[in-house]
Amino acid sequence: MKSLKIVLCLLLLLLCQSEAAKKTSTHAHKLKKSEVTDARDKQKYRTVKISGREWLADNLNFKTDESFCYAEDDNNCMAYGRLYSWNAASKACPAGFRLPTDEDFESLWTAAGADFNAAYLLKTDYGWSGETNGNDTLKFSAMPAGNRFDDGNYGNLSKMAFFWSASEDGEDANVWYMTSKSMGFAYTTKPKAFGFSVRCVK
Repeated sequence: MKSLKIVLCLLLLLLCQSEAAKKTSTHAHKLKKSEVTDARDKQKYRTVKISGREWLADNLNFKTDESFCYAEDDNNCMAYGRLYSWNAASKACPAGFRLPTDEDFESLWTAAGADFNAAYLLKTDYGWSGETNGNDTLKFSAMPAGNRFDDGNYGNLSKMAFFWSASEDGEDANVWYMTSKSMGFAYTTKPKAFGFSVRCVK
């Protein structure tokens, strides 16, 4: 009788371990990130689906005219992607992807809660100055890549993330941004000669 109890206990233990392994495997599968390869230069980008749209989960790093590494340092391109003028950004996305419109960004903002704390779900959980990292719940992984001003100077590294919108108005275009001073996600208008990050969508 005693040996039978031991055998039953062992079987129960093995069954529990098997179920735990299945749950771990399923959880890992759900968190598996998708990737896309840019056929032009073979660079790989993570992708994430949010509210029916597929976004690059990394800043674009395709080298083209009117694109720049922050402070002319190649290491910054590797870490943060390139900064593009609007004209370069409008045609820089890989095949099948495009520069997002304001409508695309509004969908992203809505998915993040449509409130003053939306950036908390969109920012990376590292790299932001002060105590303004996000938790990256939506896996958009916004990084504070800074910008290039229209006079050729650079600024706001670790402080701000800017993303060009396809929505334009003459010599200006909309840009969506996050800052280390808040958890807001909003837009403003800047001259097309500025250099900002690009997140492609489809």
